[in-house]
Amino acid sequence: MSSRVHLFHRLPSTNTSAFQFALQGASHGDVVRANTQTEGRGRLGREWQSPPDKGLYFSIIVRPRLSRDDYPTLTMTAGVAIASAITRHYGHVAALKWPNDIFLSGRKCGGILCEASFQGDEREKWFAVIGVGLNVLAESEDFPVSLQETATSLFIETGRRVVLDELFSDIYREVLEHVAILEKEGFAPLLEQWKTYDFLAGKILQWVTNSGEIVLGRSEGPDISGRLQVRDNEGFLHQVVSGDVSLVKK
Repeated sequence: MSSRVHLFHRLPSTNTSAFQFALQGASHGDVVRANTQTEGRGRLGREWQSPPDKGLYFSIIVRPRLSRDDYPTLTMTAGVAIASAITRHYGHVAALKWPNDIFLSGRKCGGILCEASFQGDEREKWFAVIGVGLNVLAESEDFPVSLQETATSLFIETGRRVVLDELFSDIYREVLEHVAILEKEGFAPLLEQWKTYDFLAGKILQWVTNSGEIVLGRSEGPDISGRLQVRDNEGFLHQVVSGDVSLVKK
């Protein structure tokens, strides 16, 4: 069955809608896209700002032939695809901040939110929704004052205005192609690509664990399972699976 694009002017969240479509049997590659979101979501329950007609807000349904343990690598796989498309379109190298942020010139311009479902024992019923929020045409005043120093857009950083539909089509194709690579070759070749975009490589960062503990250390990059390796001042290597990671300001 060929994939379908479900296009809406406004939605609370493309991920929420795509998840419902998937539960109803939507196919691999089906996508939900909106011109704006009223309740866009990011990682750790954060809100994602979605200025109308200024960005790309979409969620791709995938039903990859993967083990359950390999599903977490979909976020980083999508990151490689998006960074590749941005770099090709703009000639401006994008960066990836573990595990799901897209950076340009040191500021965040996008994010990825993957959500999976493993109902029952039949893999055919398993799926993931890869949600993408990307600031494309936004200008500084489109962001809340609280975000204007840390958020950016592709237009702000490059001065280029692109056709949103064309950029969407390219990113969409790249994501599905990279998911196919993940299925056929595993995560290893994608991890090597991801490392070329690694925003945190070798930098001192702060990791706030889910229990609130604060760990300071140097990033040694993600491992083959997608876990971030952080070596603290005592030489202990932490494997970060979840929690909040940020650079330590000098």
